[in-house]
Amino acid sequence: MKTPRLTRAATRLGLWTGLILGSTLAASAVPVTFQVNMEIQTTLGNFNAGAGHTVEVHGSFDAWGPGFVLSPNSSNPNVYEGTRDIVGAVGSGVQYKFVINQSGTPVWESDGVGPGGAQNRAFNVPAAAQVLPVVYFNNQVTPPAVVAVTFRVNLSVQEALGNFNPGGGHTVQAHGSFDNWGPGITLAVDPSNASIYEGTVNITGSAGAPFEHKFVINQSGTLVWEGNVGPGGANGNRVLTLGTSPQVLPLVYFNNLTNNPGAGIPVTFRVNLGVQVARGLFDPASGTVVVAGPFNTWSTTASPLSNSVDNPYIFTGTLRITTTSPGGSVAHKFVLNGGTWEGGDDRTFILESPSQILPVEPFNRVPDLGPVSVSVVAPDPFQVTVSWTAAPRVRLQKSTNLNGPWDEVDGSLGVSSAFFELTFEDERPSTYFRLIGP
Repeated sequence: MKTPRLTRAATRLGLWTGLILGSTLAASAVPVTFQVNMEIQTTLGNFNAGAGHTVEVHGSFDAWGPGFVLSPNSSNPNVYEGTRDIVGAVGSGVQYKFVINQSGTPVWESDGVGPGGAQNRAFNVPAAAQVLPVVYFNNQVTPPAVVAVTFRVNLSVQEALGNFNPGGGHTVQAHGSFDNWGPGITLAVDPSNASIYEGTVNITGSAGAPFEHKFVINQSGTLVWEGNVGPGGANGNRVLTLGTSPQVLPLVYFNNLTNNPGAGIPVTFRVNLGVQVARGLFDPASGTVVVAGPFNTWSTTASPLSNSVDNPYIFTGTLRITTTSPGGSVAHKFVLNGGTWEGGDDRTFILESPSQILPVEPFNRVPDLGPVSVSVVAPDPFQVTVSWTAAPRVRLQKSTNLNGPWDEVDGSLGVSSAFFELTFEDERPSTYFRLIGP
């Protein structure tokens, strides 16, 4: 990010936070045509154009806003299409889904319709106009049928770790989108292998339709879910693709843990709370920071972090991960004061052996103190107002050189703007502003 720089001839605007620098990518508008086949949805009664139903596209191209309505193709009325100018850097990712608007009631495509079972459909911004391939709504290419699907999971490692004790009343279940993440099914032990549990459920859907699922250990009423074990959406669910005849899914290990990890792999977690402190949202002297994940059943107290000696706003701690084998994905989030969770998707990393130190991450993925804007009040004398988002421990500094030295702006602590009348000399043609925290 650039620091706001003012000159006599012009005002060049940018951003500075005092915490991190960024960069700008060139972006342009490129027409992209979306296409979806609604034949199966019409057959099922989910889509009825004669009753006023419409088909829309919603996605990240407008921040998942109103989207836009598609029109029937002139040569195939089952195919609906529409073109939208997509703004973004060439090669950047765009996510989207098709939505049936049933006269005001939106019916979204299910999660798992994207590539590899991803939650959303996706494409990269092209350099020139692009027509996306025709897809079926919800990836349903045939009318739904009832297919018997058998789930199988190996619990041998979980037994060795003490996480699963069938003699103590523990059971294992399969939960998923096949029953809208309802009660799921309880699996039974395989007669030929006491460590393998299996169960069959009838799933109604079209061939090729994705269904997300996870295995869950029921410890006499306490549910222990698998972590990020598959590609399905933000929560790393497993994904099956429905066939046309009874299918037996491949045998997997609970949590993808194939070997007893023993004492586990030490992983050092690090989080920067500088922005939270500057905004008055966290007190490093009295507040608590923990890392939560499947390795501690998402506990908000079990794994506290402590201040770094070198930086009081960086909290760190080392845990031994025993729930995932090397090469597996580990989900986690940071939690403040026992209840303030980070928003958005879970953080993830790939476990490495023999030990691992993770990068310093800003809490809630907020790396800076926000933008600084400059507006010209009068040209002569040159008067400007500098504005920013106020916070209890955020203040403004100014300098005539990006490399400093930087001078404190008196009275800027805790306020949101400051007024300046600037003068320029030949040897000092510029003025820069930046925000800093405590």
